[in-house]
Amino acid sequence: MSGARGLASRRAALAALTRVEERGTWSNLAVPDAIAGLADPRDRAFAAHLAYETLRWEGTLDAALALVLTRPLAEVEPALRRILRLGALQLLVSDVPARAAVDTSVQLARSVVPPGRAKGAGGFVNGVLRALHRRGDDLGWPDRAEDAVGHLVLSTAHPRWVVEDLTSRLGIERSEAILTADDVAPGVTLRANTSPEALLAELAALGIEAAPGATPGAVRAPGVDPRELPAVAEGRAVVQDEASMRVALATGAGEGATVLDLCAGPGGKTTHLAHLVGPRGAVTAVELHPHRARMITVAAERQGVEVEGLEGDARTPPLPEEQRFDVVLLDAPCTGLGTGRRRPEVRWRRRPEDAASLAGLQLELLRAAAGRVAPGGRLTYAVCTWTAVETTGVVDAFDRDVDGAGFSRTTTTQLWPDSDDTDGMFIATWVRDERAERSTDRGE
Repeated sequence: MSGARGLASRRAALAALTRVEERGTWSNLAVPDAIAGLADPRDRAFAAHLAYETLRWEGTLDAALALVLTRPLAEVEPALRRILRLGALQLLVSDVPARAAVDTSVQLARSVVPPGRAKGAGGFVNGVLRALHRRGDDLGWPDRAEDAVGHLVLSTAHPRWVVEDLTSRLGIERSEAILTADDVAPGVTLRANTSPEALLAELAALGIEAAPGATPGAVRAPGVDPRELPAVAEGRAVVQDEASMRVALATGAGEGATVLDLCAGPGGKTTHLAHLVGPRGAVTAVELHPHRARMITVAAERQGVEVEGLEGDARTPPLPEEQRFDVVLLDAPCTGLGTGRRRPEVRWRRRPEDAASLAGLQLELLRAAAGRVAPGGRLTYAVCTWTAVETTGVVDAFDRDVDGAGFSRTTTTQLWPDSDDTDGMFIATWVRDERAERSTDRGE
């Protein structure tokens, strides 16, 4: 890769990092936008790799940089801090020659500060990265045998509280497998809205190698840019992880069923449910945030399915008091740690207190959702995370809450990035007794 091309890729990666950090944009949106202007697909691939991996390894990169900095990294101005991380990623994780990593980082540093400071900024970045390179593998990471949790924190680049939450339940070896898999970027997975066979044939005609997924309707198409696929643009396919597909399937929604989808934006599961129930069924989607509610409408129109979209709080949905549904899905707000393969920055944005706070909201939403299930109907709870408090903690509390009220839990599933090659999704489903009295409804 020539110097000019290499610098352009790194500049695009830096732009993505800036948008993620300063605007709070998720990387799965920021990165494609930042690299779109690169003409060569190899440059786009390199830039995407640098951006995603810098976000993924942020904690470990920061720990390494702290070894050679003379002041706390937090005191380094944000633009130079991002450049240092980008350079450290190339030195420690990616297979990039040290000279190219350092020289391009210096050029980036000179370009992000006023001209009068360019020389100083370049010298600073040059000195830090060269010092880091000289250390080689001598980074002083905790020994696995003596401090297994500390070792996993740095070797897999996850916050200590996330590592501790997993290891306390699953042990070191199992947790290491999960966290290591969480560091592997996934390929593109599509949900076929016609048939997987038809979608595979369409992709093959475009010269794209794809294969059926493990979930009904899923097609794996690694390396493809879904924005360039006619099937996606025209609604014959949807970009969706298999874990999300399994949520819709777990509801048991079939032909002709009435479905209530709570916290439904942006609509991936909603439209899947609409396909499952067919034209004789009906799907009502409730979403609190207007922009996400609009996304549901757009998705349904593109895929040619009917969805009644409503803006409102799932705890008090804008529905008649007496209305009940065959199927109710609550895809609750959560820490989102299970999406770390696709949005690696999520692990650094969340704190343990976030999980505890969200668990209270999740239980409140689940109680309200239960009140909308018709006798004999099904209730499904899903969160794309794996913390104990948001998963088993919530459903166990709900079971105690509705003891004797006509709900019995039938399935509980935790999907993992290592064993299932999906997002880390938790799914639980209950069936309501057909003899349940209206007086037992939650939330009335």
